[in-house]
Amino acid sequence: MSEHAEQPDTLDVYGWVEIGTSDLDASERFYSAVFGWEFTPFGDDYRVAMSRGRQVGGFYRWADPLPDGVRVYVTVADMEGTLERVMANGGMASTSRTEIGPDRGWWADFRDPLGTLVGLTTTTPPVV
Repeated sequence: MSEHAEQPDTLDVYGWVEIGTSDLDASERFYSAVFGWEFTPFGDDYRVAMSRGRQVGGFYRWADPLPDGVRVYVTVADMEGTLERVMANGGMASTSRTEIGPDRGWWADFRDPLGTLVGLTTTTPPVV
């Protein structure tokens, strides 16, 4: 039986995508024109993209461009356990659990053994 057999279908799958940009306003204009997305500011350097009333991803002002410009997030139930498995299998935790915002959950990210950056999200509070 799989370790996650009892988990909802929303776990251990891509749950969020972010696109880095040097110009949030230009990106908003482009993606609004192409897909009809609407944008909501979330702080100074971030915008949430909405499609038909549903959040579909985020756009962030990058400090350093990612080679491919896109970051994906996998939704997990146990963030610290997942990061432990990342490290046990040759990966490296880049950012530990960080609050997204009140009542929005947490994020973290890691690099796989080949250096690919992947994010994690969870709504499960940390075990204290």
